[in-house]
Amino acid sequence: MPRSSELWSRAHTLTSILALLSLIFVCVLFFFLGKWQWDRTQDILDAKRAATTAAVSITDVFQPMKSEDYGRTVTAFGAFSSMDQVRVSSRLSSESVAGEWIVSSFMLDSGRSVAVVRGWVPEGAVFATSEQQVNIKGVLQPNESFYDSAGDQNGKVVVIDSRQLSELWNADLLDGFIVMQDQELVTANAPEMVPPTIATGDVAFPLQNFFYAIQWWIFALFAVAVYVRWLIAGSKLRT
Repeated sequence: MPRSSELWSRAHTLTSILALLSLIFVCVLFFFLGKWQWDRTQDILDAKRAATTAAVSITDVFQPMKSEDYGRTVTAFGAFSSMDQVRVSSRLSSESVAGEWIVSSFMLDSGRSVAVVRGWVPEGAVFATSEQQVNIKGVLQPNESFYDSAGDQNGKVVVIDSRQLSELWNADLLDGFIVMQDQELVTANAPEMVPPTIATGDVAFPLQNFFYAIQWWIFALFAVAVYVRWLIAGSKLRT
């Protein structure tokens, strides 16, 4: 191993200074290339998250729904049915107060319907239902399966399952159901809206761009290591 004075002397030669300037240029270049790939990674994440969280029409969601569709924000235009609705027992409000959820059939322009959780009411409370056509926004949820059998008992159910509700209402229901988060027209004594059980999941991390960023930074470190090794080897030859 050469002494520090020998390394210092070697580093002050014209060749070493030019090599050092080249190293600095390469390291700066590799750093910014890595940063560009890292920023690209963040841009891809932001774009994917924006696409996932953006509201889409319920008619644009494939049927039967895929697992990645659950938790998506959707919009729908149609009318609630005052006849086709049930109360879901033992459900909580947004403030964790026990009561019931109101689930109604929402008729779409296509002729099909979708089950919609309109919100929470105290047990046995009277609520208003308007059959006027409205725009609604909500979050898609998968069918619940807490129990093997959860049929209608005097207008009440214990789980929300579009297949059972389809038989109960004799309606052509879309798969899953919507937890309503916004409504164009809110009637008096309307149920209190509740948060969805399943929210939008995060998107897959773009590993390819991430590893490209790491790769450029490793190249920069490798260039430094090559320069140091070259400097040491040159000092040994001089001695």
